[in-house]
Amino acid sequence: MTKKSSASVFLGIAAAGALSLGLAPSASAQPVGPWGVEGPCAGIAASDCLWTPSADGLTWSLYNRSAHYDKAGNFVCQTGYLVNDAAGCEGMMVAVRALPQLPIGDWIWAVAN
Repeated sequence: MTKKSSASVFLGIAAAGALSLGLAPSASAQPVGPWGVEGPCAGIAASDCLWTPSADGLTWSLYNRSAHYDKAGNFVCQTGYLVNDAAGCEGMMVAVRALPQLPIGDWIWAVAN
């Protein structure tokens, strides 16, 4: 390969890379944990999300409040808003973490509504 043709190849690769970055969609929150749950940050840029996920990505916390999700990414319950909400919610999350990937959040809210 001549110097001119190799330079053209590298220039083409660089141009394609720049073009693909320019056309890429804006970044959204990255799924967290082995289940890929985005929690309350779904559709929000990772840099704009104030919530902090747990290691497994099923619990998201902000200002001593937590939103809990099942392994399918469905909202299950929240804690930190009321004094007595933690016991029931934490019990449900023990079940969510122990069971396989099921739409538990959808089931809970279907029964509640």
